[in-house]
Amino acid sequence: MTVDELFGSILGTRSATRKVGNMSTRLLRGLAAVAVMTAATLVTAGTASAAPATLTASTSAVIGSPAQLSPDLARNVAGNGADARQQALAAYWTPARMRAAKPDTELPAVKAALADRARNQATSATRPQGPSGSVAPVAPATEPKASGSTVAPSDMSTQAYYPNYPVGHPVARTSGKVYFTLSGGNYVCSATIVNTEGKSEVWTAGHCLTGNRVWASNWTFVPNYNNGSAPYGYWYATQLWTTTAWFNNNNDFANDVGSAVMARSNGWRITDYLGGQGIAWNYPIGQYDYAFGYPAASPFNGEVLTAENGSTYDGGGGTIYMVNYMTGGSSGGGWLMAFDGNWGYLNGHNDFKYNTLPQYMFSPYYGNQVADLYNTVRNISS
Repeated sequence: MTVDELFGSILGTRSATRKVGNMSTRLLRGLAAVAVMTAATLVTAGTASAAPATLTASTSAVIGSPAQLSPDLARNVAGNGADARQQALAAYWTPARMRAAKPDTELPAVKAALADRARNQATSATRPQGPSGSVAPVAPATEPKASGSTVAPSDMSTQAYYPNYPVGHPVARTSGKVYFTLSGGNYVCSATIVNTEGKSEVWTAGHCLTGNRVWASNWTFVPNYNNGSAPYGYWYATQLWTTTAWFNNNNDFANDVGSAVMARSNGWRITDYLGGQGIAWNYPIGQYDYAFGYPAASPFNGEVLTAENGSTYDGGGGTIYMVNYMTGGSSGGGWLMAFDGNWGYLNGHNDFKYNTLPQYMFSPYYGNQVADLYNTVRNISS
C-alpha cells in the first residue's frame, strides 16, 4: 500500500476506519523524540509585557515558573522593562541561531528518559480518569493581518501530508514553531494556541518547557511559520507551566504536557488576535484525530505545517498512539478531535515514538492531568 493510499487527503472524507492491530512488545525498542533544527526569518512581534515576578496560585499537581532569559542574554539587555526584554529576544533569535537549534533528542533529560522507557515499557491499560470535559474553540476577535505573501492551497489529492493551508487558515495560524534554550543549547518544538479565559495560552509537550528540574529560557512561539516566514510575528512567553509529575520525573511520559503564557503583541492577546483551538479531557480512546506539527527528517523538511489523521489506540501506561509518520520537529504539535476542517479540540499531541515502529506516534492520554493544568492556566492573562 502506498503512502497516499494509506492516508489519502487530510481534508477528504473517509468512509472506513483504519485498523491497527496490537503491537508486540518485543518490537518496542528504541525511541525517537520529535524535534528538529530549522531555519527561519526573524520578524519582530511588537510590544510584549515583561515576565511577571509571581505566579497565580497552583495546585500540587501543577508547577510553573516565570519565563526567563538565559544568563548570557540577560547580561546584554539594554535598559529595563518589557520593550528591552523583547528587543533582546528579537536580537537573539537570528536565522543562524534557529538553523543551529538542536532536536530535543539531544537534551540530556530527554535522552535519558527515552532510553529508560525503551527498557521499561508500561503494560497497564489506559482509561478515562474521571468525568469528561471540554472547552470549545474560538475565532479571533477580528480577522488578523498577516505580513508578507500568502501561500496558495494546492491539490490535496497529490500531497496528502501537507495541507498547504493559506496564511491565515485557522489551523495554520493557531499552530506554530517553538524555539527555546535549555541545558546550554537551543532547541525547537511545535505548539498550538488553545482557547482560555485569559486568551494568552499555547499548549505543547512538557519536555519543550523543562528538563531535569530546570526551566527553559528564551521561549518564543512563531504562529503560522512557513518556509522561513513569520506572518504574525514572534510571541514571547511570560510564564511556563507543566505537571509536577513531569517536572520531577522526566521518565513519566503520561504527564508530559505543558502550557506557556504568551506576552501581548502590539497590544493584542494571542487568542484574541489569532483564535484558539478547543481542548478536551477524559474522552474515550478511539477518537479520530488530526495531528499537526513541523517534522523535518526525511521525507519532510521542517519548513511547512504537516498533517496526519487517524484513530487513537491504547498505548499503555497513560499513553495513546495513532498512525502518524511525522518525524523530528513535530513534538508538542496538537491532535484535534471533532475537527471540522478549521477548528477542533486538542485531545493529544506529538510526543514520542519507538524507532522500530516509525508509523506510530505516542501522546499522553488527556485525562485529569490535562484538566488540572488547563484549569490552572486558563484565567492567566498577559
